Amino acid sequence: MTPGTSPRMTQAMADPAAVRRVRRAHLTATVLVAAVSAAALLLVFLLYAGDLPDRIATHFDLSGQPNDDMARGGALALFGLVGIGVPAVLIAVFGAAQWWRGEWARAFAGFLAGFSVWLSALFCGLVVANRGAAVPEEVTLDPWLMLGGLVLGLVVGIIVALVVPRGIPHDAPEAVTPVALAPTERASWFGRAQLGRLPVLALAASVLVLVIATVASGIWWLWLIAALVALLVVAVTSFVVTVDASGVTWRSAIGLPRGHIPLSEVTDAAVVEMSPSDFGGFGLRMTPGGLGLITRRGTALQVTHGKRRFVATVDDAATGAGLLLGYLEAGHRR
Repeated sequence: MTPGTSPRMTQAMADPAAVRRVRRAHLTATVLVAAVSAAALLLVFLLYAGDLPDRIATHFDLSGQPNDDMARGGALALFGLVGIGVPAVLIAVFGAAQWWRGEWARAFAGFLAGFSVWLSALFCGLVVANRGAAVPEEVTLDPWLMLGGLVLGLVVGIIVALVVPRGIPHDAPEAVTPVALAPTERASWFGRAQLGRLPVLALAASVLVLVIATVASGIWWLWLIAALVALLVVAVTSFVVTVDASGVTWRSAIGLPRGHIPLSEVTDAAVVEMSPSDFGGFGLRMTPGGLGLITRRGTALQVTHGKRRFVATVDDAATGAGLLLGYLEAGHRR
């Protein structure tokens, strides 16, 4: 369908110098913390590798006793791959999506930094716990060691969130012209929200890491986790959003998850600027008072229903919002 008029643009662009300053501060803080965390992990490997048993205890029960182990070389390689590679991939992916835009930018920078520290501390703690043991059965994991790593990551994350500048405000929403509809006229609009190549590659890489870890460790139940993660990846990489006389309907590429907002509950529709940091990441995201299908940074369809909002980064969001406003003005409510 074709709307009667084009939406009017009322966006106020942010100062380019301010954007560069905020971008530089957020990238510097997160990359620096990730680099220091990676260096600390590698240093622990170098210092203690010679004091480790041939097989390293890698999994423990609630009492701190080992119940699974891996060959030393494979374990250290896996620790390095996850502890260094995962934060690097996250920073690259969300850097491409410009997480420093939006009201939650500082919290997101803190999460990226704190997550890097926590992963490094986790694997450092496992190496230290195995130091000096002759066999994995001699290892005991002190829960306070793991708790200390979590607290350290939390503290660093809070510090980074407080130090970096506030996120760049989004551009002002577009003024959308409602589509003119006769009282008996019906029309439909379909939009697709789909992850870009870089996030898809990052998600595929995470599944590959799980598969490698499963093969290397020989832990059978990790196959269940890998399969579940792979299914979730497929379920959150592409969504279809429909606007018609019944309201707004959305579903993933595999049919589930899905949802519907009746037209009778819709109070407004708009086109807004959106960043993954606004909802804490990519895919199907939920926040207090909001549900998002976030697959990229840029314009998105926003539907307000009561005190809640639904946001989807679909293409041609202005047409979808215009049609929904047209239905509201024409009184097509069910």
